Amino acid sequence: MKRWAHRCAPLQRDPAAESAAGSWSNIKYMPRLFLIALQFLTVFRLRHDLRETPEELAASVAYYPLVGLILGLLCLGVGLLLKAWFFPLVIGLLITLALAAFTRGLHLDGLADTADGLLSHRDRERKLAIMKDSAIGVFGALALIFAVVLKASLLAGLLDSPLGPAAIVLFPVWSRWAVSLTAGLSTYARVEGGLGRPFVNLAGPREILAAGVITAAISLIVLGLPGLLVALLIGLAALFGVRIWRREIGGVTGDILGAVNEMCEVLGLILIGVLA
Repeated sequence: MKRWAHRCAPLQRDPAAESAAGSWSNIKYMPRLFLIALQFLTVFRLRHDLRETPEELAASVAYYPLVGLILGLLCLGVGLLLKAWFFPLVIGLLITLALAAFTRGLHLDGLADTADGLLSHRDRERKLAIMKDSAIGVFGALALIFAVVLKASLLAGLLDSPLGPAAIVLFPVWSRWAVSLTAGLSTYARVEGGLGRPFVNLAGPREILAAGVITAAISLIVLGLPGLLVALLIGLAALFGVRIWRREIGGVTGDILGAVNEMCEVLGLILIGVLA
């Protein structure tokens, strides 16, 4: 994700901004922080003049699962709209492509870069350099094909399941919960910094707690205890991933966060498929 990793100067905390924008529990700031998360993660631009501080970017991590809920509802709408016209596998593929369009392909880009870097079996600095390179390699291309085909197939298999509508709504919620958890528990891997650095170095327990509560509430409302179980398993997978990223490159980057999202979307669909 070159859009996540092209700057910046040494990151300094602004106490005033942190006190206000970082207060995700303050009702006054909730709409703004949610809007920051929505505009960063999707193509939707409700305010073109929105300017955020690093502290606000970090605090917005708490609302990533809510952005996932909006994406899930849109995916469900696409599926219902197409159900009378296409075969399940085609619908699954179109839902997958629609989700990529809604998110500007941001996470798929990160998955490809991460696959190219981590599967290169080079040293830490070389892996980071490969991930920063805009060219896509063999591993990146294979990862993209595998992710798209697997996601489309899993969605197709769930379309006629009793749990299908709930699964389509929830799998983007669970994956963005994993991103929030990963960002809050990690350090930024690049010495020179990057656009993803505020999400990683300034997000912490507050954001994790808020994202977890939001994810648990949505999962319970939409799917009940099975939904909560899947959210828990996704969280455990994200914790395991944090250890891997730390070992491989010393932390995470924006590319890693995108890869986490893609992998946990697939994992969520697999888990709910088992329950179905």
